[in-house]
Amino acid sequence: MEDKVNTLLSLGADFADIRYMKIKTLVADSSEIRNIITNNGISEGYALRALYKGNFGYKFTTNLENVDLKDVISLAIGKGETKVYQLKEKKDRIIIKEKYPNYKKPEEIIYDISKIKDDIFKSDKRIKSVNIRFSENSIEKRYASSDNRYIEVNYKITSLSISVVAKENDINASAHISLSTYLGYPLEVFDINESIEKVLNRVSKQLIGKPAKAGEARVILSPEVSGVFAHEALGHLAEADLAASGVLGKMKGKKIAKEFVNVSDSPFLEYPTAIGITPYDDEGVEGREVKIIENGVVKEFMNNRTYAFYTNELPSGNGRSEDFRSSILIRMRNTYFKPGKSSLEEMMEDIKEGYLMSSVLGGQTSSDGTFQFGIEEGYKIENGEIKYPLRNVGIAGYTLDTLSQISDISKDFAVWPGVCGKMGQRVYVGTGGPYVKVEKIKVGGVNE
Repeated sequence: MEDKVNTLLSLGADFADIRYMKIKTLVADSSEIRNIITNNGISEGYALRALYKGNFGYKFTTNLENVDLKDVISLAIGKGETKVYQLKEKKDRIIIKEKYPNYKKPEEIIYDISKIKDDIFKSDKRIKSVNIRFSENSIEKRYASSDNRYIEVNYKITSLSISVVAKENDINASAHISLSTYLGYPLEVFDINESIEKVLNRVSKQLIGKPAKAGEARVILSPEVSGVFAHEALGHLAEADLAASGVLGKMKGKKIAKEFVNVSDSPFLEYPTAIGITPYDDEGVEGREVKIIENGVVKEFMNNRTYAFYTNELPSGNGRSEDFRSSILIRMRNTYFKPGKSSLEEMMEDIKEGYLMSSVLGGQTSSDGTFQFGIEEGYKIENGEIKYPLRNVGIAGYTLDTLSQISDISKDFAVWPGVCGKMGQRVYVGTGGPYVKVEKIKVGGVNE
């Protein structure tokens, strides 16, 4: 790889890099219909990039030796002014070891997840459908660049998702839980019985849940929901390519929330579900914490080598790609609200009427800062106490307004695993936070 980079320089490139990515994937599904291995394959190849006369030329290949490097240069078309942040020479190799390695054969994994499915069906006659999915991605990365960087990163992300559908009388409900980790086999990393109980509780509460009253209300977001808000409603607005012309970019250096509100994106967190692991990004940049909001003030944005050069900021290590065929985009890693000092009970004390939103069921966000999330599990709060579960409820708002309405943050903290999509690419991310109290947010429900 390094010799090819040097050849690209000799052909006139001002900067060049090559990245290798190998992903070995295993996916198994178990449902009432079938037990099957749906994917057991390898994606492997190289991405070559050369900056020539202000433009990048790209080429992707599965065989580096057969590439005509002149083609990479010839693909740098136009009269561009692109430049990149040059880094100090560095060589490093990082292997993220599993605490609970998976030595099971595919048929043994099928047996394990099929048993989970059967146990769920046996536990409640109202359950009509169950889907258990296991996936494992072994990821190997190598990177070489013309500023004398050579980086190797190896890790594995293993996931187990549980989805159930239940029916009672004429009411249908669904619930899910996702267990993803870099520590190894999920059935050993997590308490699977606790997870089953949690998903069954979610679907049961929806079957007896009541609708919320539509309108603005005081709401507490659980760590799962506040994490999704940090990622979806705020994090995307803080990616430099979107921030440059977006609503958050105009607010840099300005206070938009109370001083105890802090939101960051980090390459690594000491939580088994913080799967946005990026010790080095796909441009060979060391991952560092990006303090999006510090003490209520918009401080900085996630960047890549190009945006770092033009903003004269240190690269943050947020340049990521789904695979070797995909271009590098500015992406989040682990995005989260930092914890505060209160307890959940203290936060609920003065709520005469409001809601606790416990888990998310999908959502949409827009570049103008508007968002809406479906809520899978939620509860009505009356006089400081939880009264009854909710059904068919959602929240919506404008990111900057919602941040300004945060009145308290708990000391509790949790991280949830996820997969983020951007421009057709999907990468692993972590989302997290404490309980977050919002004085005013739109709640979707029924009009009274």
